[in-house]
Amino acid sequence: MKRLLFVFTLLLGAGFLASVFAQAVNIKVEAMSPGRLSAIGKSTLRPTTGLKVFGKNARIYLSADTTGSGSTKVTSFAWTIVSKPSGSNATLDSSSTQFTSFTADTNGQYIVQASVNGGAKTDVDTVFASNYTGFSYNYPGCGLCHTTNANEWEGTLHSSALTLGITGQLEVDAQGNGTFSSSCIKCHTTGWDQNANNGNFGYLAHQDGWDTTWYRPYTKVGNSYKIPSGDSTALKDLQQNYSSLVPTAAVECESCHGPGGNHFGDKTKIGRSLNAGVCMQCHDSPPYHPIGSMWQQSLHASIPSASHANSTGCYPCHNGSAFVKWIGNKANPGYNTATDNLAPSISCAVCHDPHDASNPFQLRTVSVDSLMNGYKPTGGGMGQLCMNCHHSRYNIATKVTSKAPYYGFSDHYGPHHNPQADMLFGQNAYEYGQPITGLQTHGIAVKDACVTCHMQDVGSAASANHTWSMTDTSGNDLVGVCQNCHGAGITSFDDVKAFADYDGNGVIEGVQTEIQGMLDKLKARLPLDASGQPVSSIADSLKVKNHPDTIQAIYDYYFVVEDGSMGVHNTKYAVALLREALGGITGVQTVGRDVPKTFDLSQNYPNPFNPSTEIQFSLPRSGQVNLSVYNVLGELVATLANGEVVPGTYKVQWNAANSNGSKVASGIYFYRLVVSSNGTANYSITKKMLLLK
Repeated sequence: MKRLLFVFTLLLGAGFLASVFAQAVNIKVEAMSPGRLSAIGKSTLRPTTGLKVFGKNARIYLSADTTGSGSTKVTSFAWTIVSKPSGSNATLDSSSTQFTSFTADTNGQYIVQASVNGGAKTDVDTVFASNYTGFSYNYPGCGLCHTTNANEWEGTLHSSALTLGITGQLEVDAQGNGTFSSSCIKCHTTGWDQNANNGNFGYLAHQDGWDTTWYRPYTKVGNSYKIPSGDSTALKDLQQNYSSLVPTAAVECESCHGPGGNHFGDKTKIGRSLNAGVCMQCHDSPPYHPIGSMWQQSLHASIPSASHANSTGCYPCHNGSAFVKWIGNKANPGYNTATDNLAPSISCAVCHDPHDASNPFQLRTVSVDSLMNGYKPTGGGMGQLCMNCHHSRYNIATKVTSKAPYYGFSDHYGPHHNPQADMLFGQNAYEYGQPITGLQTHGIAVKDACVTCHMQDVGSAASANHTWSMTDTSGNDLVGVCQNCHGAGITSFDDVKAFADYDGNGVIEGVQTEIQGMLDKLKARLPLDASGQPVSSIADSLKVKNHPDTIQAIYDYYFVVEDGSMGVHNTKYAVALLREALGGITGVQTVGRDVPKTFDLSQNYPNPFNPSTEIQFSLPRSGQVNLSVYNVLGELVATLANGEVVPGTYKVQWNAANSNGSKVASGIYFYRLVVSSNGTANYSITKKMLLLK
């Protein structure tokens, strides 16, 4: 009995421990952009970066992240400031909610604790309050130690953000006047906060009176001032009469790294983060500056799977920190899983280098080494940045062609979800030995490739589309750039008609509809998994074993599907691949790429023949094709092709063997082509051939 009681007690204890340790909590410093503050009705508050280093007398926002708690419900939160600088009277706005904040009234270190469910789990984090020093090459300026980065920064628009504004070089109208306002200054300077005495531009400008005098020479129109482009009156006044403002009169280092007053000699007291909140303190202020809001709608903002972002096997493309390291040194990127996982998203500073303006728009790179098959893109401009990740992960020659009997079949079989660059340039799919490599529809013809179309200006603010979606919020196709070539009458992608009836349904439709029709026909011929999709898992390998025609067609099916454009990126290559895949499954090979105008069955060649001959036929539209060989008695000898075939010209080999694989005798044979649809024969013809041994 005591033994049973002991076991029962152990089980209770195990259950209690499981309950306790199922919870999770992690303190996060929250970035508060103007857009986010506006959405919660707090637009009068100052934006924050999400860095752990922030200005004295400024507010810091915190949340208790309970990701990982699983099914265990978190029902209570408890916050405390367990340590703060001597003389500080800082208090939390709330001690019992998931989100809280406090204002740091004293420079120094603050240690904050968050607990959930009565102390079931606790996390502690440290943040620092400091003063702004401003930019210079002398102590205590950033340029003293960070000379290289400082020199690079001086070439960026951030370094001249305020100068451009107050000299009338922004938003210049037809009369040659720039547009600038007092509200613009908040994002064109460093640390702007009129109420926080910590050395930021806004506070100093308010104390010195510059904020109420700079605009006096100019005409006010609405809430803005019209400044003759190139007028240096306000700039000279700032430089000559308000010298204390000059070090923070730009978007300088501390705008992105936090105030550096306590940083000299202490690397821990400065911020360094790729998180988008740093940029969104200014670049997320809709409706005029909506780039941050756009980015938040994109998949770049939310990596499809956290497990991918945290897996070194998925570096660098699923992890922003890893991508930055890889671009810097592809041979030896020096990944660090302990730190790289802190910024998994593809954020602003992953694609844009905050320090370097060598490339347009401060892009980290505008080149790609090569696709996996060795092809070096010869066009694409700024879009080559995207191609570093948006290409097939495999070389078709080693993934499919040379790996019988499974032909590289594996889990997630296919080009790995994103073969956009390969499709654009007509590369690296299974081509059935046909001369279709390099077929292009847009390719080098579109100057900046991905960027030209996916980042076309949208909205009243004329901002580059950072959702990268090709539809607007109402689901309408974004075809503005298409109209440059296809005409102003184009209102959707399907208005761009195909050159022929590729799917053979008797109607020439939009390119995307025709491609979908071809995909549907191919899918109907492929083995499917439990979800109804063509098999792509090693668990289904027996369905494709020793059937290269099927597995090659599956690869091309996913190559077209995972490109995502439904033929828009490269109609020619997509049509050619699907036609070859359909032909491969039905035992026929494509001849040429033109769609014939009539049905035709050619005379076999050579004739007479030994040991094999080739038979060619043409279809102007899709149909169920049966091509069979008969002897002089009318008996079926062999079936050479039997299945759905899309429009095209095809060829089939007959090696003088019957359906059992045995060689037949010399003599006269007949081959017959029957093309039918919905059970009705549309075309039938028979021709004679002679086998001589």
